[in-house]
Amino acid sequence: MSQKSTLFLWSNTQIKLSRIITSEISAPKGFDHKRQAYNHVRHLFVKYNDLLKRLDEVYVTILHPQKRLILKILLDGLVGRLIELKQEMMKFDGCEYTYFEDIALNHNKTLDDLCIEIPRYFAQDRFQAIEQRNQMIKLILDRLEQSKKDYLPRNSLLIALKSDQIDTITLAHAVRVIQAHERARQGRVHAHFMRQMKKDVKTVETKAFNDNNLSDSCLIIQTIWRQKNAEKRFHQRKLEHVKLLDMVLPGRNPSSDNRTTDWDQTRRNIQIEYQQELDEAPDHIKLKLSQYEETEMKLRLEHILIQWLLESRQLYGQFPIYPSGDINGSATLFKNLTMTEVQEFVTKKTQLNTLEPSKFVPMINNQLGVYKDLFYERDESYNSEQRYDRLLLMDEFRPAVEEELRHDVDNILRNELVYLKLAIDNTEDKPMKKSKKKKKKKKRQRKKKGKDLVSNRTLDSIFEELVETKIILPTELVRQHDFIGDYQYSAETIRFNQKEPMPSLLDCQQLVNLQIVFPLCNNMNVIFSAQLIHSTQIGSQEVHLNLAPYKAILLAGPHGSGKELLVHIACNELGGLLLDLSPANLMKSFNTSDGLKILFAMIKRLVLTMSPILCMIRDTELLFSKKLTQQEKQYEPKRFKRLIQRFIKRIKPGERIMFIGLSSQPYRARIKPLFQIYQNIVLFPKPNYGSRRRICYEILVERNHMNITDVELSILASISKGYTAGQLLEAIYKVLKMKQKTKYVNNDCTAKDFIPILGLNTPVFIDEENKIKNWYAKTPNGVKRLKEMAQTPTKTKKSSLKK
Repeated sequence: MSQKSTLFLWSNTQIKLSRIITSEISAPKGFDHKRQAYNHVRHLFVKYNDLLKRLDEVYVTILHPQKRLILKILLDGLVGRLIELKQEMMKFDGCEYTYFEDIALNHNKTLDDLCIEIPRYFAQDRFQAIEQRNQMIKLILDRLEQSKKDYLPRNSLLIALKSDQIDTITLAHAVRVIQAHERARQGRVHAHFMRQMKKDVKTVETKAFNDNNLSDSCLIIQTIWRQKNAEKRFHQRKLEHVKLLDMVLPGRNPSSDNRTTDWDQTRRNIQIEYQQELDEAPDHIKLKLSQYEETEMKLRLEHILIQWLLESRQLYGQFPIYPSGDINGSATLFKNLTMTEVQEFVTKKTQLNTLEPSKFVPMINNQLGVYKDLFYERDESYNSEQRYDRLLLMDEFRPAVEEELRHDVDNILRNELVYLKLAIDNTEDKPMKKSKKKKKKKKRQRKKKGKDLVSNRTLDSIFEELVETKIILPTELVRQHDFIGDYQYSAETIRFNQKEPMPSLLDCQQLVNLQIVFPLCNNMNVIFSAQLIHSTQIGSQEVHLNLAPYKAILLAGPHGSGKELLVHIACNELGGLLLDLSPANLMKSFNTSDGLKILFAMIKRLVLTMSPILCMIRDTELLFSKKLTQQEKQYEPKRFKRLIQRFIKRIKPGERIMFIGLSSQPYRARIKPLFQIYQNIVLFPKPNYGSRRRICYEILVERNHMNITDVELSILASISKGYTAGQLLEAIYKVLKMKQKTKYVNNDCTAKDFIPILGLNTPVFIDEENKIKNWYAKTPNGVKRLKEMAQTPTKTKKSSLKK
């Protein structure tokens, strides 16, 4: 996309966003029914999500560094607004999952158009720091591996030295040992001669047989070749026939993907170069302003202040007292506003107060005004390369230069005021007497701060120790497109029949994006442009400060549902640090109460310097279970539960850390203690038919170019019912590996190839699925949803799906 097209897209998106903000302000605050409020919030969510995708595309494409700053603040506001709307939907509906198929049907869109994607700007500006950190983890792990290899020869040397200490034996015993070894040697020599004789005889027979059957061998080879050639021609003709009927989706073009990647990297390098120029510009701009405008600024300030002194004497009959430097000198004279300015300020403030109680709508509205003032209909013909705008930077730093010059002007005018008073009024300034009354200092009750157990440790040593103990894990290189699944297309129909639909895999992924990734979006470090100084103070950090804190979340579902994969995806998209705080992992290194306290002190230090941080806890049901096996009792999970609960309570707003519990058997945990830590639950079900078929098509056809018909794909999706996505992927990769090992390469694939491998795995039986459903129905979210379903009338109008 060219820069001109990008700016055109940005302008249109700004207009749509301003219309949505205006309509949201004028919309009614109260509704007669919860369903009306729920539908209103859903429509708002879809509109904001569409604008977020467009602005993210503009941010990734645009080169102008100052425009990128406006866009980043705007994107942060939209992300925060989406989280607020999601909380409103959960309040009205009592369910974590939200379905949009009726809205997609009414607006002639697909669910892919309405999906919630992770914006690319989260980790784009920090990719260098993220890459350095990943390299550091890799270097530490490689060094540990090398030290283990060096340790093995030392052990073998010690064993050899110990084995040298042999006890003495008698002469008769030594003779028997030598005779036994000699007989064994003679037996090996005789066996070698016999094998050689048999081999010679077999070689002669084989040569004679091959000479006689050479024509038969040629016939076999020709038969196999003709068979394979006929199969290849048949599939080619069949593919041409299907393409003629326009029944085949166009495949991916790898060359075009490579060209796109190259251009993205080039554009990213240009953005970095322009940003570096903007970072180096302030000193140069200030120097230029002081060189070319210093004299004019001084004269203007002196003229204004002298005029003020003379007018004050004319009004009051004497010269005023010049403000001292303790109260910012003459700057205090320009703080008072006129009545018109006060009225404008008051009206603007009342408009912001009448908005819907959202903490991000004012930030979005403010950025719309900044864009309109600075870049809307601005002539940028002089800046065809889209570098930073010097005029905007000069407008920004001019008040700072004036403030520096104001101190010099104040000193000059104080001296002139003394001479003026002597010359005109014949009076001298008397020194001001300081009041003898001293203000009583109120004693503040200081809270006792806990002792920092790692105050004498450097950050590098803490990081290295946590990597060595495998608390810090290297994240897998996976992105959000690597999580494959499909949507739930019949959710509203199921709800119309007074039943609760089971979510699909992509519904779970979008909920994870909203509850884990969006609240932990990154901070903003760059602050430029005069009108953006106030706006940058409410940048990405406000997403954490203005929202209800997301401290811990539980991902529950059968083994192989994709819970851990989504954690790695979230870590990669955020550029965060992944910690493994599973009870089994902590037992290896931090198995005492003092060790756990030191561990959480280290994590606290990392939160302040290397956020965001995701703390993954596998088998989290062990922390809240009454019945434990003998092996599970060795982990002592209850002690860890107390410490983690205390640590979560001490997390302050703005600290970007989240605890993510993974549970394959959540029904083992007690519900009340569980929800003292985890506020939200994401329930992962078995993949439905659409998700299973999508997985098979994506892996077999799109990525490995296997020849498999639609009928075989449907059969494979049907026979894999009951298996989780992880088990299905494992079976697919095993079949592909077997295909690659065969003598004749064959890209044909049928559902029969998967039956033996799927039969080796244990599916998720109905009993286990019902246990998870019954457990979820007893949770606070499940109870709330059941109450909402009981309150809804049995006869409702199915407005959207009835058409």
